[in-house]
Amino acid sequence: MTHHTILLKKGTAASWSNSAMVLILLFFISAKANAQIVLPEKIDRAHPRTLAIDVDKADLLSKVKTDPEVAEAFIRLKKNVDEYVDRHVTDPEWIVSRLQMYWKTHSTDVYINAGVYSHAEGHAPVPTVRFTGARDYVIDHLTPSIEDIKPYMDDERGIWAQHKTTQEWEWVPQAKTGRIIENINAKIMSLANDAALIYWLEGDEKYAKFAADIFDTYMVGMSYRSEPIDITKGHHQDIVGLTSFQVIKEGVLEELVGCYDYLYDYLLATAPEQMPVYTVSLRKFAEIIIKNGVPFNNWNLFEAQFVAEIALVLEDDSFYADGKGSQYYLDRVLNKTEARQWSLDKLLGYGYDANTGIWNESPGYSMNMVRDFMKLALRLQNTMNLDIVPYMPVLPKAVKVLPQYMFPNHYIVGFGDTHYTYLNTGAMRDMVVNARKFNKPEQEREFTALANMISSLGEEVNNSGRGRLDFRSLLDGEGEFEFDKSIPAASLKDYVTQTFYAPNVSWLVQRNGLDPKHGLMISQAGSLGNHMHSNGIAMELYGKGYVLAPEGGVGRSYFQSDYLEYYSQFPAHNTVAVDGISKYPEMLSTHAFSVDAMYPEAERDGFYPEISFSDLYFLEPATDADQNRVMSIVRTGGSTGYYVDIFRSRRRNEADKYHDYFYHNLGQELVLADRSGQPLQLSPSERLSSAEGDLTAYDYLTDKQSVQSAEAFTASYTMTMEGEESVRMDMWMQGDESREMFKVLAPPSEAFRSKMVPQEISEAPLQTMVVRQTGEAWTRPFVAVYEPSTESEPATIRSVEVVEQEDFADGFVALKIESLTDRTDLVLSSDTARSTVVQDISFLGTYGVVSTEGENLALFLGAGTKLEKAGYGIQIVGQDPSAATLVIAGDSLQLTTDAPALISIPDTFKKGEVYMMFDSQKIRGIRLREKGKKTVDFEVPVISFQTFQVQHQKK
Repeated sequence: MTHHTILLKKGTAASWSNSAMVLILLFFISAKANAQIVLPEKIDRAHPRTLAIDVDKADLLSKVKTDPEVAEAFIRLKKNVDEYVDRHVTDPEWIVSRLQMYWKTHSTDVYINAGVYSHAEGHAPVPTVRFTGARDYVIDHLTPSIEDIKPYMDDERGIWAQHKTTQEWEWVPQAKTGRIIENINAKIMSLANDAALIYWLEGDEKYAKFAADIFDTYMVGMSYRSEPIDITKGHHQDIVGLTSFQVIKEGVLEELVGCYDYLYDYLLATAPEQMPVYTVSLRKFAEIIIKNGVPFNNWNLFEAQFVAEIALVLEDDSFYADGKGSQYYLDRVLNKTEARQWSLDKLLGYGYDANTGIWNESPGYSMNMVRDFMKLALRLQNTMNLDIVPYMPVLPKAVKVLPQYMFPNHYIVGFGDTHYTYLNTGAMRDMVVNARKFNKPEQEREFTALANMISSLGEEVNNSGRGRLDFRSLLDGEGEFEFDKSIPAASLKDYVTQTFYAPNVSWLVQRNGLDPKHGLMISQAGSLGNHMHSNGIAMELYGKGYVLAPEGGVGRSYFQSDYLEYYSQFPAHNTVAVDGISKYPEMLSTHAFSVDAMYPEAERDGFYPEISFSDLYFLEPATDADQNRVMSIVRTGGSTGYYVDIFRSRRRNEADKYHDYFYHNLGQELVLADRSGQPLQLSPSERLSSAEGDLTAYDYLTDKQSVQSAEAFTASYTMTMEGEESVRMDMWMQGDESREMFKVLAPPSEAFRSKMVPQEISEAPLQTMVVRQTGEAWTRPFVAVYEPSTESEPATIRSVEVVEQEDFADGFVALKIESLTDRTDLVLSSDTARSTVVQDISFLGTYGVVSTEGENLALFLGAGTKLEKAGYGIQIVGQDPSAATLVIAGDSLQLTTDAPALISIPDTFKKGEVYMMFDSQKIRGIRLREKGKKTVDFEVPVISFQTFQVQHQKK
């Protein structure tokens, strides 16, 4: 380690403010030497310390008098608490008696039964803090208002509360009260915190007395309380807090810390003997939070934030005999790694992919995680003048990658435990705040440009603004924030790419176009990382402004049966389940797909823009089944295009019973029809049920109707909205003798908690197709084509048919798709690369598309070594499969290759030299004649997509 010494001029004051620059210099010098965050050597700032350093009491009071908005906010703050403070003057027991305490039993030892309350034992000399009822917040009763709480409520019957449905008041066993107890205490302590703040500002001791009486009762009682004990000796023992079943839900702590901080001088003057007791309780909170929890995800950061808040109000380490003060606790959560509390450096290294900047949790959690890192950074910079952003070098990339989560309508993707919501720009704002604080002009320019771009998208995407002023917000030192509008907005295309792959969450995106109405996008997710589902290779499809094929979301809560049995399981996703029993651990999952091929390569420039594809493999663990999903976007016009989905699935032991293809789509109507457009005759069905051995998730499917058919069919989903044109998704799928098609209703997607679609649609059951194939589905894969459309932009596909030839290998797919124009696409897919002739096309690869429109021709070799038609051809040099595209449109020729290749064109030239010109390069052609066909071949290097010319020079 490199040591540095900075000498201060003799007589320089050692106060916090004028030593700040020394700390900052030490910080930046040491940052390059090791990963340890340098903390202040001395904590001597006066209380309150949770205020930003730049906040001045006199200035705040002046704003209260001169600024109408601030004055209004302060009036609201006082109005919220004045009624209780005034009552406390004459009835000091009233508010205190509403605290949830062990008023009679004085219990010290709390016992829980996994996620619910069991009982309490022991006896302290004073009332102690009552533990909460259950981990799950979904309950049948309401949290009572303070006025409705029975005084000194410590009753063996539980909690007096009102039933949500019957409106009756009744005694509720504590184990069935969810988080009511902790909510009540947090509410009362919030009043105490507000009163303490008002006292600090105005000096009126009635506010101090009110706050101190509540604070003292709670903190003295907590000093006798011990860590709860799980009688099941299970996982809950490792995550429980002093007041809540999860250490990250200690919501009362922020209010306690604020109350203590604002009252510090008052408490020191009026009850100095109690100060050590308060310290005991504060440090007890810190120790339990560090001891328990989950170290490898967002819990770790929430815990660090809680402990940092405690550290801010503790004294310098030297103040305590054991040396465990402010720096000690900051060091433990910032720099030290313990069993359930990791250092920031270790957490960042574990959670973030350094290459992509993606956090290893579902999008909703990932998007918030970067904001939470910045929240901690801003807390320390505003209260201690410490800049910890340089110690987290992946964060700038993590902020800049956030737009990759967006669909064309600017809502984020929804895999795992995620809700469809707009991108949160708070982290961009925080990077700008940090830049302004520590004079980083380039950082401010970059993130302002990004935020201005998000704000310019046209919707209410930017979430960094605020509504009515909260007076407490004036205490963080950031003031009224606005982005610099003079900085030009960045370009969206610089932040989102045609494909994007995040291996640490097993997530892959294909895009084609960024326009909200005409853009197309596929999001595919496996199950790797935290807050993930048991879903195989799941997918979402976008079309005409909406996520038409959505994810299922979370359900009512993680602890409810609908989440455990349905929303986190295969049937809630657009995927394929094997034998009705495909399942593996959800939440923290380790079941990723692998990418066998994709085009274009993630974040690559210079690609063919009209077609993309992915070829994914997944091992389904419950049945030891191979699963392969090939998905593609084919753009057919500026506002038109379609999706291809080829799903292969088989058990390795060949004991396949059946494979179920699930597809959910928004809308009020689903019509199944044959190839001629006649509705299929469906019959009620009792299948798809746990009674037949399927997962319990199948029991959530209702209104089941089915038909068996070997013929191809279409499924048309229609979503109708008042004042908007209807949106359709047309699905085509081939039939099979062993295939049964089910039309069912699935539970509503719980991912829609936004304005993307009207409430009556988001809360309605999802129209769903389940296609069950008896036996394996590898040599007879599920092949589907999807096309979104509207009334003003109707569907363009005229027909879809499977091309069949006797010499096709098992599992080979040739799909002919004809449009209402004279365009025809032939989609070719194989599970392994093998040489195949389809009509007049030669193909060696696993994915390719041949498109003809009039005299125009496009050869798209997505993954393979050969693709030829009508004398035009692509031959990859070497044996390794690669990608290349050759486009012939009139006299225009376009080409791109990802590997050196041999490009062939028909030889229609007279004698002489034929050569290709591109990028001022000249490639001489080789004229060949084989079996009566004459071609000119060009050996080309790797080429970005561009137009080239073929020229002829006579001898």
